Amino acid sequence: MNDLQIKFEILRLPLAVVMAAYAVRSTTVLNGTNAEIKSQAADFLVTKVRDGSIDLNAIKGTAPLPLVTSTSSNMTAGQTAVLDSVVKGQSADRAMLDAVRVVADRAASDALKGLNSHNTLTQTVSRALAALEQDIEANRQNIDRLAVSSVDERKVATEVALAIDKAFAPFKQQVIDAGAEQVIANGVSAKVIGSETALNVFGVDVKDAKGQPLMVDIWDAVDAPAIDPNFVWTEGIIKHLLLSQNTGESLWFGGERGTGKSQTAHQWAAKTGRSFTRINFHKYTTAEDYAGCVGLENGATVFKRGAFLTAFASPSTVILLDEISNCAAGELAPLNGFMEPNSAVNYGGQVHRRAAGVLIFAADNTLCNGDQSGRYAGTGQMNSSLADRFSRVIRFEYLCKADEVTALVRHTQCNELLAGHVVDAINAARAKVETGDVIDAPSIRSAIAFIRALNVLSVDEAWASAVTARQPSESAAALDAIKAAYLNPAQIEKWI
Repeated sequence: MNDLQIKFEILRLPLAVVMAAYAVRSTTVLNGTNAEIKSQAADFLVTKVRDGSIDLNAIKGTAPLPLVTSTSSNMTAGQTAVLDSVVKGQSADRAMLDAVRVVADRAASDALKGLNSHNTLTQTVSRALAALEQDIEANRQNIDRLAVSSVDERKVATEVALAIDKAFAPFKQQVIDAGAEQVIANGVSAKVIGSETALNVFGVDVKDAKGQPLMVDIWDAVDAPAIDPNFVWTEGIIKHLLLSQNTGESLWFGGERGTGKSQTAHQWAAKTGRSFTRINFHKYTTAEDYAGCVGLENGATVFKRGAFLTAFASPSTVILLDEISNCAAGELAPLNGFMEPNSAVNYGGQVHRRAAGVLIFAADNTLCNGDQSGRYAGTGQMNSSLADRFSRVIRFEYLCKADEVTALVRHTQCNELLAGHVVDAINAARAKVETGDVIDAPSIRSAIAFIRALNVLSVDEAWASAVTARQPSESAAALDAIKAAYLNPAQIEKWI
C-alpha cells in the first residue's frame, strides 16, 4: 500500500481510535477542527507505519479515548456538531462517529479522485512517450541523413555576420552622423573576459618554444569589427601578434600590396573582441590631424584629442598606422613617446596614458627604408628613432598556393579547380615582376574580382577589367600573354 492508501484506511477509523493511537506515540498538541486534527494525526501515523514502528492492524486495535464534550465558546465546529447531536437525543459516541464518518467519506472521496488523476496522468504520459518513440523510429532514416550531411559552417557563419552587419548598419550610421562615436565608446570600457588557445580562435595550432599552446586574450569591446570567416591565418603571423599581446610591443607590417597587412590588423581586432582604429597617412597629414589640436568648446579653449589619442586612451584598441611612410618625418615625431609600452605623455597640455591592451601596428609597402623599386611613389625612409619604436618588422609575403586557393574559394565560393587555375596565372604574373616585365603583380583582391566577374563577363573581359586595366601598357601586354598561356576559357566555363 502507498501512503495515500494507508492514510485512507486510518481516516476510516473513529476519531477516538485515531487520537488514541496518536496519543500513545506523540505528545504534540494538534489544533484545528476535528477533521483537521484527525488528518494531522493520520499523517503522523502514516510515517510510523512506514518506518516500521507500528502496523495498520495495531492502529485499528487501539482502545478509543473517552469523548469529552464542552460548552465553552472555544469549542471547535466538530465538537459543536457532536453536542448538537447529543441534545437531539443521540449518544455522544454515535454523534462523534457520524461526524467522523462524514469527514472520512469526504477524505476518501478526495483521495480516490487524486489516485484517479494520478493514474490518468500516468497513462497520458505513457501514451505521449510511446507516440514520440514511434515518430523518432519513423523518421530515423531522415535523422541519420541529417547527421552525416555536409554543412558548410563557414558559409553559414558568413551569412550570419553579414546579416548582423546589415541589421546594425542604420544605427551605426546614425552614431557616425551625430558625431557620437566617442560618447558610445566611453559608455563601455572593454575588459578581458577570457583566454582561449590559438587553435580555438584562429583554427591554427600555435605553440611556444617549449611546446605549450599559446593563449589568446579575448576582450568584450562593443565596437569590435565584424569577423571575416574567409580570412586565412598563418602560424608565423599569429606568433608575432600573440607576442605583442603579451609584451605591448609595436609591430611594422611591410610588403607587397594585397598580402593582407591591413586586414591582418583589422581581423586580429575582430577575432579577439578589440576596438579598432585605422589612421590613413598621406604627404599632407599633420600631427594635429591624428593626435589632436587646441580648439574652442562651449566658448573655452581646450585640447581636443584626435583619432590616435582617442584610441590610445581606449582599452583593448588596435591602432593601425596605415601607409605611414607617406607622411613627412617631422609630423610623425610626436609618435615616438606614445609608442613605448605603458607610456604616459604630456601633449597639448594634457597627460595621455596608454590604456590597457592598446596595440600599435603600422602597415606599409616599404620596410622602414623607403621604396627601392620605384613602384610606391611618395613614400620615404622612416626616421630611425621612430623605426626603432617598432620592436619587430614583419615582411608579409603572398600566401602559398594552397592557402591562396583556400582564400579564393572562401571569398567567391568558386570551384577549387578554378581557384587553382587562377592562382597559377597570378603567380606567373608575380614572377614577371622580378624580371621587370610587369610593374605590379595582381593581388589576391584582383584574383577575387576576376573570379566574381566570370559569372557575368567573358574571361577576356574579366581579366581586362580586374587585372590589366590599371597597369601601364607594357605590363598589360605581359599580363595578357600570361592570360593566354595559363587560362583556358573552355575549361573555366565548365567550372563556373
